[in-house]
Amino acid sequence: MLQNELKRADLLLLLFYITYCAAIILRINVEATGYTTIDSHYYLEAARSFTDGEQFFIRTLHGPDKNTLVYFTAWPVGYPVLIATAAWLSKLNLFWASKLVNLLFVGLGFLLLRKINRSYAFVLASMYGAFTFVEVYSYTWSEAVFLFGCLCLVVVLERTYTIGRIVWAYLLLITAVFLFLTRYIGIFAGALTLSLALITWAEERKRLSKHLFIAFILNVLFVWAYVLHNYIIAGYNTDLQRLAIDAENIPATVWLTAKGLLIELFLIRKYYLHGQIDLLTLSTTAFQVLITGYVVYALRHQRAVVMATIKKNRLSHVAVRVAAVYLLVLLTLRSISPFDAPDYRLLSPVSILLLFAVLYCLVELPDAIKGAKRVKYTFFIFFTVSLLLNLPKEFILTHLKQLF
Repeated sequence: MLQNELKRADLLLLLFYITYCAAIILRINVEATGYTTIDSHYYLEAARSFTDGEQFFIRTLHGPDKNTLVYFTAWPVGYPVLIATAAWLSKLNLFWASKLVNLLFVGLGFLLLRKINRSYAFVLASMYGAFTFVEVYSYTWSEAVFLFGCLCLVVVLERTYTIGRIVWAYLLLITAVFLFLTRYIGIFAGALTLSLALITWAEERKRLSKHLFIAFILNVLFVWAYVLHNYIIAGYNTDLQRLAIDAENIPATVWLTAKGLLIELFLIRKYYLHGQIDLLTLSTTAFQVLITGYVVYALRHQRAVVMATIKKNRLSHVAVRVAAVYLLVLLTLRSISPFDAPDYRLLSPVSILLLFAVLYCLVELPDAIKGAKRVKYTFFIFFTVSLLLNLPKEFILTHLKQLF
């Protein structure tokens, strides 16, 4: 019986992944820009440079210095290398190779969630149906890879602390390097490595702590070597030569971030807190409130079990802490550098970690307690509906009218 349930769970996970890939590909084909932005063009140009053996010297594609050769420092090289590698292996052009990379990392995320909880991996994976992640995985943005790294970081941190084997300390190093090579803000993983080293030292777990300190030092050396190489080649460390140019003060940054986090609560369709709210946004928000109310009602007699599950759920606790550290680092960087205001793209790591924390607590509830199983399937249905509502509706309706 258990084996049949696991097979059924795997089938639902696979079907959701196929549906997700189909939805992303449809969105890309319908959207005139192919879900690319100025940033996307630079990622693709860096991938082209790598493919052509030009050592990441790219043409500036916008502004008065168009077609001037500059070294690619605005972002780390990890995402362009993945795009170029995917293009080489698949023989796709760089544009479609970037979309392939995104969908491959969706699949890797699903497999990681299956490793965490096979019985309800499809429920955990359904969170990818939220607007934020449908958008991120449609665009050619490095966040598509970074989100997978954030989930890995949560798992590796938890396993390092609980299992305590030395190999996990170096898996944590690899994860931290991976995150940094995807986005510079990945340095926050190094801060978490140091924190864990100090915690284990205080707990008299000296052997593990020693190797965590080594992992932290190696991470710092790698980051230092990378930015030093940038400086030698380009004359500056990263794109953060913009530091302190027209940056907002800290209260303004906190307000922008709080506003961005509030908008992230609209899971299906964003309302940006200005202008008249449209009917679809109003409807999806009402649907979300209704689902939330149903979950609270369904578990109303299980408060003790729910609280006990939350209390012992270390993985969810780690996810919340990682989200908090990422947010703190983002606030710090945003207060000294005028990059984009925190929106769904920059806040997507916070969103995925907090959603994971909530859903993992729910899927860990015993099926035997009243309402638990229904709640799990309710969330799966909710996020599946979200995915479908984020399809190009006008395009689909037009083609349906033509058919009938």
